[in-house]
Amino acid sequence: MRSRAGRGKLRKVQLIPANAMALLSQAGVRASAGEPHSVVGYYDPAGEPRRVVARYADGWRADLRFHVDGTYSLTQSLRMRAVAVTPVIAEGTAGV
Repeated sequence: MRSRAGRGKLRKVQLIPANAMALLSQAGVRASAGEPHSVVGYYDPAGEPRRVVARYADGWRADLRFHVDGTYSLTQSLRMRAVAVTPVIAEGTAGV
């Protein structure tokens, strides 16, 4: 695990979703739900953005991380609900 020595804590800020849309689309976020319902930004002690997390109503989440060298990484994930499935046995296949 990397040491956090010398790095300050990140400051969490609630962002306005409509204002974050340009940044998210420029970074490559492709969400079918349109505008996210919540966007949170994280800033380092110098005031530089380090992370933006956008959550969408349909379960998608985009996590955009800004690195010190000027690059960024984007991760998108979908939250899914598990559904109980009852197995169906077709006629004539019992005991196979």
